[in-house]
Amino acid sequence: ASRGAMSAQGLPAHILALFTPRPPPQHLPPQVKKKSIKLTGCAEFVDFLPVETPPRREEWESPMERKARRHREKLEKHKDELKAIAADYDPHKDPNAVGDPFKTLFVAR
Repeated sequence: ASRGAMSAQGLPAHILALFTPRPPPQHLPPQVKKKSIKLTGCAEFVDFLPVETPPRREEWESPMERKARRHREKLEKHKDELKAIAADYDPHKDPNAVGDPFKTLFVAR
């Protein structure tokens, strides 16, 4: 006898009832198709549409566009600040810079 096979022999009736097959599904007659609605064109209603040009849409900034614009503005502002700092920087007039820069020792952990 194989190890994984299940045998119904010796099981009580209330457990055997759990393994009985279900009844076959109920037979239903085929569904009746509904009448389809007749579709027609809309050419006969074109005369009722307005002829003048529509008004201009008002400009609207989406949240993604607003975020991109703000980011771009921040970058430009930062670049301007860096240019101003670089223009004012003169290492020869720095009072904290003393001695030979080639004899500088960096200590790090």
